[in-house]
Amino acid sequence: MAKDLPATPDTAEIAAPEAGREGIGAWAGAWLDEMGAFAADPRQWRSDPASISAATAALTDPHARAVLDQRLDAGTAAPLEVEPGGTARRDRIAAEDLAGQLEAIEIDRVSRELLHAVWYGYAIAECLWEIDGGRARLADLKVRDPARFRFRPDGTPLLIARDRPRGIELPPAKFTVLRQPRQHGGQPHGPGVARWCLWPVWLKRQGVRFWSTALEKFGMPALVISLRGDAPPEEVALALETVSAVIGGAGVVTKEGQKIETLDSQRRAGGDYKEFTAAMDGMIADAVLGQRATSEIGPWQATAEVHAEVLQRLVAADARRLSAALQHSLATWLTHWNHPGAAVPRLIRDTAPPEDLERRANRDDIVARMSELKPTQAYVERTYGGEWEAAAPSTPPARAEEERLALAGPRRAGDAIDRAVDALIEDEGWTRIMEPIVQPVLDAATDAPGFATFRQRLDGEALQNAMDTSELATTLHRTTFSAEIAGQGEPEGGE
Repeated sequence: MAKDLPATPDTAEIAAPEAGREGIGAWAGAWLDEMGAFAADPRQWRSDPASISAATAALTDPHARAVLDQRLDAGTAAPLEVEPGGTARRDRIAAEDLAGQLEAIEIDRVSRELLHAVWYGYAIAECLWEIDGGRARLADLKVRDPARFRFRPDGTPLLIARDRPRGIELPPAKFTVLRQPRQHGGQPHGPGVARWCLWPVWLKRQGVRFWSTALEKFGMPALVISLRGDAPPEEVALALETVSAVIGGAGVVTKEGQKIETLDSQRRAGGDYKEFTAAMDGMIADAVLGQRATSEIGPWQATAEVHAEVLQRLVAADARRLSAALQHSLATWLTHWNHPGAAVPRLIRDTAPPEDLERRANRDDIVARMSELKPTQAYVERTYGGEWEAAAPSTPPARAEEERLALAGPRRAGDAIDRAVDALIEDEGWTRIMEPIVQPVLDAATDAPGFATFRQRLDGEALQNAMDTSELATTLHRTTFSAEIAGQGEPEGGE
């Protein structure tokens, strides 16, 4: 790619706004016509400026604007980090230079503008270059109106001018293009989410219009004046004047015998329209956020957490595409011009939510106790932040152990015997020692015709002689002797 770049950047401004092409005048009053054109030929969406204008008009809907802002704000909430593309010194210098230039142009603001590609399907920004002491400097990165561009079948963007409606080829190393993922290779860019929001926005507007009419018609009682069937025209005119006076809040004078009544609506106005409007808002949220829980208020905390994860994945994908677009364009160009031979820096925007350190600490504690391992100082500083050092013991280790034994109180040799017996029981050899004693009892219980006979055999000398206790006696004797010797080395004391 470097061989296709110009030796020096083009410092001219190519896509400056043309009078009358940007602003509300580009789409005001054309909503219905544009919606009709889109419905008649959906293929026009790909690069038709009228469809872009329709998408811009849809953003005047408060809910559509709110849910899109939620996604864009989440995509730029984390700072953009610039990392060296390699380990060489020139790689680090190139990264530091790029980070400084991006900070100077308020890259977070520009990134949010570029992320409108989510809505339109693409976004294009022009790099305004300057030569500063023989070095290329990014003076500004201006995101242009997407309606100013169209695309060739191979995906090459073209600039539409007043005198060149078919488009002008863009110079190299001048424009950064952010595209939505394509559905197949024959598209210059993927469709923006506005494509799925146009109809819900339009239908909601019609519903709100009918809702307003219903509130006006059924929200207040109608006035009814009963007249005789042969009432003369002047009496009818007087009745109409009376109706107008009542509605306008003026005083009313009626003839004797004239009857005035109110007619209340028997149905509640607005209920169905309200549900319809909420359904359209839900469709818009589904298209923009991938779910609707994060744009609604409800008691379903667990469901909202799952839906928040859906939004998090969308935001992470947006951030990765934006970072890749900037890295493959202006980051590559600046590195080629100012730091030849250096690796192109990497651009990263970590949109993952912060880790729950309390949960992490509990997990580390459990792992340490189960594995008898402890985390290193480097791990603690990397995970929890701050600077740590090993805590110096207040007393020497040997003395600390003596103090611990002293605080534990006097202990007897019997304590050591108890511990030795416990260890013996837990040992697998205990089954082997007890088998010669237990097996004769089991045999006697199996052969006995009844409990009485078994009881007699337990008291008999034959069964007692069959129970071999020699190995148990030897083992206990050795264990007791060892425990007594061990107990003599422990702190002495009486009860």
